Amino acid sequence: MRIGQLAETVGLPTSTIRFYEQKGLMPAADRTAKGYRKYTAEAVERLKMIKFATSLGFALDDLPGLFASGEGLDHEQVMAHLQDRTAEINHLLNTLTRQKTQMEYLTQRLGELWRAGHCISACELDGLLSELSTTKESKVI
Repeated sequence: MRIGQLAETVGLPTSTIRFYEQKGLMPAADRTAKGYRKYTAEAVERLKMIKFATSLGFALDDLPGLFASGEGLDHEQVMAHLQDRTAEINHLLNTLTRQKTQMEYLTQRLGELWRAGHCISACELDGLLSELSTTKESKVI
């Protein structure tokens, strides 16, 4: 199949396929007598593996090592990356949950103060933020 057919089959632009070839992620395609790239089913499988790996968060520079065996993805590296990525996501979720709690508290407190006609100074805001970090952080963690 030609590059356009391959691109349609795997859902990638032809420029991406050419880029992957230049980066060494895809073996160079055979050429027809007229110079067109000619791909096999193996190219479809390789591109699907590249898409899968990048969807897991692997950087393109990580992929040559994953494909080093020539037999698909390195299972140990995939598992290690999944575990690392899960830990990163859990850290991000904890951070976002803490920030959300702080934002909700700050929104509520500022709303109360402003409804009472009290416009707070930078010093008072700093105190409110300090109060927020000491009282709300312990509830989240």
